[in-house]
Amino acid sequence: MKKVFLGLAESELDPVFLTLDKILFEMQSKGVVPIVLLSGSMGAGKTTFVRNWFSRFTTKSQVNSPSFSLYNVYDSDQFRLYHFDLYRIQNPTEFAELGFEEIWGEDGVSIIEWWEKGRDIIPQIGRIHIEIHFEDLETRDYTIDWSEK
Repeated sequence: MKKVFLGLAESELDPVFLTLDKILFEMQSKGVVPIVLLSGSMGAGKTTFVRNWFSRFTTKSQVNSPSFSLYNVYDSDQFRLYHFDLYRIQNPTEFAELGFEEIWGEDGVSIIEWWEKGRDIIPQIGRIHIEIHFEDLETRDYTIDWSEK
């Protein structure tokens, strides 16, 4: 397991984005489909992080919160992004009905907010965990940990 910690203003996220890019593309070059697990309290900036990160790729998509739809799909020239928000999931049996397991780890890049609700069914391989801690209105602490396997 590898870990990186960065304390930055939301407007200065390039070091976090570049670290994530490097991890994602290394995994993809090894045939591993990445699954990014985002942790943070309500309002910590999880969706803003995804929107700003993905906007750097050649895309016509505007990332929005998938809170009500549970997931959104976006395309770029480099990959397809599946953006999930599991906040509204109340019971683990809902996952079977929603079919998320058919997407996670199968294609593109999945980013999952409130992933803890699916902890037991999200594939272990390709996990990249990003934890966002709200420090103040401008500053967040970002911890990224991942395993090569």
